[in-house]
Amino acid sequence: MSKGLAVIGFDAQLDGLENVDRVAAAFYLGEPYQTEPALRCITSKPLLYQSTLTCVLHASGLVAQQIAVIIIDPDQSTAIDEGNFIQISTVSSFVDSIELSALLIEKFDCAVLIVTAHIAKQIQQQTLASFSYDQQFDHYGENSGVASVLLANEHFALTHRCYVYSYLSAYSVTNDLSNIAQIIEQTFKQANLTPSDIASLDVSAPRDQSLSQHEEAAVLSQYANSTALSTSLSCIKSVIGDCAALSDMCGFLNSVFALQQRYYCGVKQWKAPRDSQLSAWLSSPFYVLNECATAFPKTDNLARNNAFSCLTESQYAHFIIRENNDQTIHPNGFNVSCDLSLFIIHGKSKDDLMAQLTLLDNNVDKSDFRLLAEQYYQASLKRTKQTYCLVIVASSKAGLKSEINLAQTGISFAFEQAKDWKTPQGSYLCISPEVDTKTCFLYPGIGATYLGLGQDLLQLFPALYPCIQALVKNSATEGIYQLLQPRSVTRLTMSQLKDHDLALRTKLSDIAECGVGYACVFTYLFQTLLNVKADLAAGYSMGEVSMFAALNCWENPGQMSTRLANSITFNNQLAGELNAVRTLWNMPNNGQLIWESYNIKGNLEQVKNAIQPNERVYITLINTLDSLVIAGFPDDCLAVAKRLGVRAMALNVHNAIHCSIADQQFEQMVELYSMPLADPIPTKLYSSSCYLPIPFNQKAIAVSIAKCLSQPVDFPRMIKTLKQQGATMFIEMGAGRSLGTWVDKILSKNDDKCMTVAVNAKGASQQLMLMRAVAKMLSAGVALDLSNYFYGSIIVNNRASND
Repeated sequence: MSKGLAVIGFDAQLDGLENVDRVAAAFYLGEPYQTEPALRCITSKPLLYQSTLTCVLHASGLVAQQIAVIIIDPDQSTAIDEGNFIQISTVSSFVDSIELSALLIEKFDCAVLIVTAHIAKQIQQQTLASFSYDQQFDHYGENSGVASVLLANEHFALTHRCYVYSYLSAYSVTNDLSNIAQIIEQTFKQANLTPSDIASLDVSAPRDQSLSQHEEAAVLSQYANSTALSTSLSCIKSVIGDCAALSDMCGFLNSVFALQQRYYCGVKQWKAPRDSQLSAWLSSPFYVLNECATAFPKTDNLARNNAFSCLTESQYAHFIIRENNDQTIHPNGFNVSCDLSLFIIHGKSKDDLMAQLTLLDNNVDKSDFRLLAEQYYQASLKRTKQTYCLVIVASSKAGLKSEINLAQTGISFAFEQAKDWKTPQGSYLCISPEVDTKTCFLYPGIGATYLGLGQDLLQLFPALYPCIQALVKNSATEGIYQLLQPRSVTRLTMSQLKDHDLALRTKLSDIAECGVGYACVFTYLFQTLLNVKADLAAGYSMGEVSMFAALNCWENPGQMSTRLANSITFNNQLAGELNAVRTLWNMPNNGQLIWESYNIKGNLEQVKNAIQPNERVYITLINTLDSLVIAGFPDDCLAVAKRLGVRAMALNVHNAIHCSIADQQFEQMVELYSMPLADPIPTKLYSSSCYLPIPFNQKAIAVSIAKCLSQPVDFPRMIKTLKQQGATMFIEMGAGRSLGTWVDKILSKNDDKCMTVAVNAKGASQQLMLMRAVAKMLSAGVALDLSNYFYGSIIVNNRASND
């Protein structure tokens, strides 16, 4: 059975976004695209057509004699050089171009390139990244640009070894706008799918409110019986504005990009549907994300499907696009195309660095920003043996000049004070780089997991896909990572987000899987993709489980998901109903909260002395010398805090671990964590069960974890032990940056021999956090593979294989 028309190429260029990678990045980020006046250079449609033809031909490895061209131009007045193309046709709409493509492909057994351009008479800026279904919708902007898509049948794609990005598997068209609902139904029958099978729907949402409401009503009625919250809704006009047929083409490409790059589309500033439509929305499968989010692989390995609802004043079409479910890594140019860049400068002395800073300052206004960053990267590869490495992080020419100015004044002072130099943006210079840096991976507890964790990681590093695929394949609960990405018809309030966060923490096995899973992803990123190896490692609380899983100590670490999901110990005894606690305290299960954990100020001796013999309070975690966690019966814990005269901050962690109650489940925990081991690894693994390296055998690891979870964690002791073993760089492999903050306090910020690196922080851009981490490690003398930051494209270039 045919999969439909194959999408074997595409291109897009907008004023100021000079290539498809920059356009794809803009679509993903979802900000309303606003062209700077200095970048508005698009004035000629023929030049745009020629540019996109050249790009697609080069990437596809095809020649003009194998391609028919369709130009979407309502005026049918723009001509291009006939060249050697099979045929050049002109149509007035994107819908017409698709219908004609199918005819040409069947007639000539060729590929068809559909191209359209739009030149705004006057650029109209769009301030709100939303669309006309939104109750707060105001207006669309308008921009200039060109976009194209290359289609062929499966046989042509296979014969000419063309890479297939996705398949246009079904579409239906009508010129009768009263027939939209039937056309949607017809398309699903043609594709042999139901609306529940659609992962994302991109709508046209015209600026004309009557048209917009007509499309909205038809879509809501035809998708009404789908699975709740199964389809994300988006509209590319929320990003680029209303640019006639160019917006239609980009709406189609938005679906292709999302499938090929494995994410759900979002709408940055969506608030809520109109009040009159809210009840219909609540009965629909639709949800709207305010940020794009990773679409995790399905455990059944079925391909995902997106849909595009294309409405003009005179036509309607419903398209279903299916992913090329090839299970391979899909590279992109996201890191290369985004504004945030690294500028790497090696030098043998302070004066050498200062001279190079002056040279960089002089070159900023003369060069392309991203090209300049790449040139400095290339130069840095030849100077790695220099003593110092200054890394500047900037997102624009103005930002780069600002960072240079800070460096020119701050570096001299840093050398005088013998202290590292850094800026809030993340630029870094290590004054005393280590010849042989000893890295230690630290794994946070599962309580550090938060909503939105890791949602951009696959977009930033597509090569993470095999790691994510393996995790999901072994997941006990399909879709468990959706807990981190709550879905809703309306924009979630802070109160609602808090409720979702509490729900995430309700089931220990769920939050453990999320925490352990992302520890594996971050570790894979650093060890496999950035080439940073761990000399030592340690985990904080259940971070010890993350450590063994992430460093591939177990033969099949994914089995831990199923074991935790089925564990009576962590679902009923020490968490959930807390039956072990209720039995010990003789308390009924009447819905009363009987266990809470609190962070308080105070040293170990002070808190011990404040706990009275009859109080059900345990010291579970010692974070720093003057901060720790107590847990137990809430009223008793609060009484201890009041006695000490300190604030007790509830952590919403209702797990009775790190105390004597957990001893009741010791043997069960040993059994839970007894899993066959993989080959030994060179990393020395430390445990808070004994503050020593753990022998690499199944029984020792299982006992170590059980002991760790049955007794208090002394984190200061662990860090001091690791430092004594030579650790100089502590990298926090997971959610948040609490461990690094505590390490700084434990070792004192004046200890220049040790450095902490955070790779993630709640509320901060994941891209910026990783770039800051990279800058810090580079400057400290750690060799990294930075190719992902300077090379890559969403385009799979077939020319080399076809020549």
